[in-house]
Amino acid sequence: MSTRPHNDPSTSQTQQHFSALDTASFGIEPDVRRFRDIVKGKVREDLKDYITSDDIVAQHGKDVISVPIKEITIPRFIFGSETDGVGEGEEGEGDAPGKKGGTEAGNHMREEQFHIEELADLLGENLELPRIKPRLTSGLEQAVPRYEGISRQGPPSLRDHKRTFREALRRTIAEGTYDEEDPTIVPIKEDFRYRSPRLKPRPKTNAVIFYVIDVSGSMGDLEKSLARNTAFWADAWIDRQYQGAEKCYIIHDVAAKVVDRETFFTTKESGGTIISSAYQLAKEQMATRFPPDQWNIYVFHFSDGDNSSKEDNLRAGELLKQDIIPFVNLFGYVEVGGHSQGGGFIRYLDSEFGETEGVVLTQMGDRGDIIEGIKDLLGTGR
Repeated sequence: MSTRPHNDPSTSQTQQHFSALDTASFGIEPDVRRFRDIVKGKVREDLKDYITSDDIVAQHGKDVISVPIKEITIPRFIFGSETDGVGEGEEGEGDAPGKKGGTEAGNHMREEQFHIEELADLLGENLELPRIKPRLTSGLEQAVPRYEGISRQGPPSLRDHKRTFREALRRTIAEGTYDEEDPTIVPIKEDFRYRSPRLKPRPKTNAVIFYVIDVSGSMGDLEKSLARNTAFWADAWIDRQYQGAEKCYIIHDVAAKVVDRETFFTTKESGGTIISSAYQLAKEQMATRFPPDQWNIYVFHFSDGDNSSKEDNLRAGELLKQDIIPFVNLFGYVEVGGHSQGGGFIRYLDSEFGETEGVVLTQMGDRGDIIEGIKDLLGTGR
């Protein structure tokens, strides 16, 4: 049986749309999808190289990322026989006339566009990261539309074709106009049915991520690169778990300040290090902008651990113990330094919080440590 809606231009547009999709399924689109799967497979194979590279991080802030991959050769027909003719001259067989070719294979590269969400999913698959289970916030609900009702009016995009057909069939049988020899059903306006939304309350799972980075003079280019690579991929993964996660970027040396994303990823400063200044600022931001009873909070701190004094270690530890760790989903500290020989703040944290739930402490000495560092930070599923 077929449906041929009567005098409804929107239905005609819908039919044209589905016809285009049906035609496309027999055209080039399946080949494009297969090629895209091949490209994604290549990216999946080399994902660890991309994670440890600054090339992708340099595109921070974009929804679509250009990923360099090795050239994929598409099979093609070459017309002609293997013996199209024989050249004459001084060159030997197989030589190009007048010039000698190189002996090394070329390194052909191409760039493919990937949405950052696709790369985050590949990251999760590659590192076998567990999905984050958001902690429900207290007392807050949001109205979420669910299309569970049926209405006689609505936009063409919400038309329920099965129910429309059923109504048309029921009507033609009741009218006695149904013809078994020519079972064509023509819906009229009274037959159309549409899905209608019903708003249902759902607990909110707001999330905010604090990215804290040490920009003091002891943080060299390698240390900052390790921190920003890790922050970039942690950001991409958590964004896949929450809709519209907020970000709070904090940089610090002897003093801390909230900055925008661009500044966080590009700032180069100098000076000493007072780690407690960053935790104090994070505490103030939680009190004024992100109350813990309304937000899932993540804090990731990157530093070489070269703090100004043991006294500030104690002050920083007290802020963590009293005002931060009890109220966050996850506190992660990454100590970056040549061959994992940072300034030692991580040893203090390990002695105080090494067995504390929701605390992750990890070290990175070079780019080879980034993979394990990301797994450490995101592998808890919190």
